[in-house]
Amino acid sequence: MNIIYLVFGNNMDNYQQVYFSVYTAFAHKNTEDRIIVVAEDPSLFASFQDKIEIIPISRAIIKEWEGKYQFFWRVKIKALQLVAEKYPLDSILYLDGDTFFYQNMDSIRDGMKNGQNFMHVEEGKLSALSSKTEKLMWKQMKGKSYFNTKIDDDSTMWNAGLIGISPKHFACLDLTLEINDAMCADGVTRRLIEQFAFSLGLNKYSSLKPADHVVGHYWGNKPEWNKIIGHFLKEIFMKNYSLDQIIERIREIDFTQIPIKVKESTSQRKLKNLVDQFYKNKKPIYIKK
Repeated sequence: MNIIYLVFGNNMDNYQQVYFSVYTAFAHKNTEDRIIVVAEDPSLFASFQDKIEIIPISRAIIKEWEGKYQFFWRVKIKALQLVAEKYPLDSILYLDGDTFFYQNMDSIRDGMKNGQNFMHVEEGKLSALSSKTEKLMWKQMKGKSYFNTKIDDDSTMWNAGLIGISPKHFACLDLTLEINDAMCADGVTRRLIEQFAFSLGLNKYSSLKPADHVVGHYWGNKPEWNKIIGHFLKEIFMKNYSLDQIIERIREIDFTQIPIKVKESTSQRKLKNLVDQFYKNKKPIYIKK
């Protein structure tokens, strides 16, 4: 099985998140599992040496992968196609950086060997979802078909923080890409297009199952997790821990004590932005050459 991450751009928080998720993968993977990072800046993963595989991508490749409609998250689909072409016999388990393994992954590995596809968690039928983006998508696509895939009352949105694809169904990546591009061409609001395309494309080949019993996804509490991960990485690098020592530290973490989602107070955010706007630091002093 290939455990895959994708990271590009220059936001160091994104690279740190991948680092941490990779360490949690080491704590739960089998010796046969391969960890692959598709990265725009492969030099940032030099500390792993030969323990993971790095597939470098350039800014030009990223722009090419964005396609005719220059859709940002189309890159995720193309990255998985690249790995599928390189390793056509191995299952794909893709994870966003803001994830972590907290349980044994045998059920996912065995499921994919037997032809099962996975995504992180079912979010609900698009027709019943409540966010502004989802309501708009339903209004735009209701009753339409994209590559023989009809959008109806049963069309379901899954979270794409984890994507597990059996090698028996790699053709679903082609369908996912076609649906994604057709939605872009149709002018569908873009924020969740790639996620919905994966939901439809993978489910067409194998009724999707959730994987949240194995992998956590803290998209709803990134600020707190970024602080925790930053402190963790400082500790392990300052103390020059070996990989075995890092894995032991990972196993000591009680992941049940860190929320993966919190409801942010709108009033608090507005007040903070207002205070920051009025009380800015003044008269900075710099050293002189």
